[in-house]
Amino acid sequence: MPRVSATLSWLGCLFFAAFTEVSATVIPFEFRDGLIWVKVTAAGAKGPLNFLLDSGAGSTVLSADASARLQVPIGKPTSVQRVGAGVAAFRARDFQASVGGIAVSQTPLVLDLSHTSSFCCRAIDGLIGQDFLRHRVVQINFKNSTIRLLERAEADEGATVMKLKTAHAAFCVALSVNGASPKWTRLDTGCDDGLHWVGSGDTASRSSVQLGNELLTNVKTAWHRSQIFPDEAGLLGNGVLSNYLVTIDAVKGRLLLKRI
Repeated sequence: MPRVSATLSWLGCLFFAAFTEVSATVIPFEFRDGLIWVKVTAAGAKGPLNFLLDSGAGSTVLSADASARLQVPIGKPTSVQRVGAGVAAFRARDFQASVGGIAVSQTPLVLDLSHTSSFCCRAIDGLIGQDFLRHRVVQINFKNSTIRLLERAEADEGATVMKLKTAHAAFCVALSVNGASPKWTRLDTGCDDGLHWVGSGDTASRSSVQLGNELLTNVKTAWHRSQIFPDEAGLLGNGVLSNYLVTIDAVKGRLLLKRI
């Protein structure tokens, strides 16, 4: 969900690779406010809805405003964990919508996104969450502003491949920060910052990050005194990811990164 300001050999997960595309559905996006905006077509809407591609959100989300506007039926309240605290949510029923001609969840969570929208250039109508990515190979090209849904991605010379773990409805990769032991970190395309990390650093500072075979220096880091989500050391956001061609291969459990 948007957080607007907000060596791995032992894992057997590191080698060099690029990707051979076999077939793809292409979805255009706008990279603005450090976030990935996509157009969603929904039944009853007068025009496209503005959603964010948010790999850090376990479920697809529909904003409370959009739900009311479209008169989407909702069920009983439930509680979900967002950055900082748990919040009340509802589960929608029979939400008919698609992105790039691909159906999104018919039962998204309904949340109040008005506070987060206030930091953005426009209202956020919803989030395309991890449930949309879970059984797919999704490639994000920040250079030409496209998302490609691939049939498969074949490894070849030219990029870094890291193990992608799925836990608690989140994608995680293992990062080393400032030379410390690698820790599982949420892969979060809904975060406009480079890195959020749990530790004793300054509130806003710069860190060195071991990302696959690359040592990144001077990465903008927001430090937290306690875990943002259970069993996770932080969030890896678009401030770092936007420097790469990013392929989230949830089918084979790997993250492929190639410099752009």
